[in-house]
Amino acid sequence: MLSELLVHNFAIISRLHVAFEPGFTVITGETGAGKSILVGAVNLLLGGRASQEMIRTGADEATVEALFTFESPDVLASRLRGLDAEPSTELIIKRTVSRSGRNRVFINGRLATLAQLQALATGLISISGQHEHQILLNPEIHLDLLDQYGNLGATVAEVGKAYAEWTQRLDALKRLQRMKAQRQEQMDFLRFQLQELEAARLVPHEDEELQAERKRLQHAATLHDAAETAHRLLYRDHGSVLEKLGEIAKHLETIAHIDPAQKPALEHVEQARIHAEELSFLVQQYAGSIRFDPARLAEVEDRLAVLGRLAKKYGPTVADMIQKRDELRKALGQDADVAWEESALRKEAAEAEGRLRALAEDLSRKRQAVAEKLRGDVQDVLARLDLPEARFDVAFCAPSKDDANDFAGRVTAKGIDRVEFLLSANPGEDLKALAKVASGGELSRILLALKTLLSRQSEAETLIFDEVDTGIGGRTAELVGRQLQRLSERFQVLCITHLPQIACFGTHHYRVLKQTTGQTTQTAMARLSPQERVKELARMLGGVSITEKTLAHAREWLERAHHSSL
Repeated sequence: MLSELLVHNFAIISRLHVAFEPGFTVITGETGAGKSILVGAVNLLLGGRASQEMIRTGADEATVEALFTFESPDVLASRLRGLDAEPSTELIIKRTVSRSGRNRVFINGRLATLAQLQALATGLISISGQHEHQILLNPEIHLDLLDQYGNLGATVAEVGKAYAEWTQRLDALKRLQRMKAQRQEQMDFLRFQLQELEAARLVPHEDEELQAERKRLQHAATLHDAAETAHRLLYRDHGSVLEKLGEIAKHLETIAHIDPAQKPALEHVEQARIHAEELSFLVQQYAGSIRFDPARLAEVEDRLAVLGRLAKKYGPTVADMIQKRDELRKALGQDADVAWEESALRKEAAEAEGRLRALAEDLSRKRQAVAEKLRGDVQDVLARLDLPEARFDVAFCAPSKDDANDFAGRVTAKGIDRVEFLLSANPGEDLKALAKVASGGELSRILLALKTLLSRQSEAETLIFDEVDTGIGGRTAELVGRQLQRLSERFQVLCITHLPQIACFGTHHYRVLKQTTGQTTQTAMARLSPQERVKELARMLGGVSITEKTLAHAREWLERAHHSSL
């Protein structure tokens, strides 16, 4: 349940703090006062898109924060799984929108991502906007509404999984068939490539080794001179390193003879002499290994040139060329395997299609049963909403003669059904597509009927209706108010309305005001006392001029709404 809402510097709201209670809450006010801005703020908490236009003029940051309460910590714990939060019966969501672009999301005081917020908020609140009834005109969403009503989500997901597996098999088969068709054209070219690579007699890492050898051959004189000089300095020259180390050793022997504590120094110089001798030997060996071989350098250059030409075709390194060679050998050796693989894929695709067909047909049968129940339930609710003679139906679009045998052309991730809602609002009229016959008022009532029925399957404990009373008034509006009142027995209902016939049924009543001070405009929201409710209903009834008769009429409506039944 939504318990508290705090809005700061959002649109024309400077600061607003509202505490909500269970039951039916109505929110009223003049047009343009900012009632629907509250819905925008709640949408932001549910993971809606944020933009800098939401920030109040003159402010650097907008903040929306809400407290949700739950009867059991277990309910919230399942939602907070993965967010490292303590079990609780309270959930606090905070979202900030900054002009700097550094927007933030906090869940129970911990920084969270927008994706985490959207996952957490799923089913938390159900919002029906003032234009949402227009979605009923789109037959594409009728199937989703039917599945939601029948609680068929798990079955639809199973069909979707089978559809994905089937399409994967078909895609693999199509790729193989395309490859097979192109294969013959490519065979000669592939053989040429393989012959060229095999003729090169590639050796792993030879490019790296040849480049290193070429460098040594190109700089042979420099390498030999450097090694000879190092050997002279270490061993041959008068005053060489080894000679100096011998002199140092004699001096250290004298020191150690007098001061035995310095014997470790003598050991260090001995180690240094040994290392210097080994180094001298290694340098002498290296100097002797240096080759002045122009013929070998030419061979290396020629081989590197061959590898360079191959690199332009098959990859920059010998490793890439070897990999390409092995791939070509495998590809050219797959002739016998392709036919077997194609046969296997055909079999797998047929099996996957069989599983999908069985699941889709089972889902279709379940939808037919659900549609029959939905027909009756919608008509019952519409009867309570002043459409007693209305008939509602769910039409399953039958496939054409050609499509009936074309399973692949009919099936989607949602199954094989195409449905459309039909309506006959008056006696004697044929059932026709909703988009063609429903008026604005009828659409509003059908939407409320569907919301009433779908809410039984919903996780949400809070239902928000934002001016869904389009096109209705009088007796019909009163019946809609009663329906919302009934709905509030099971859910927390918040309704933004301009109709007093609906507002009088609220258990709690808030009024939204737009106040202008100088050059500043802001929205405020106040909970109305019983006396203030009478005045607000009278304003909604009588407009600018409020008389005693209007006030008496407002009192009568309030009393009738809460102490009598239709």
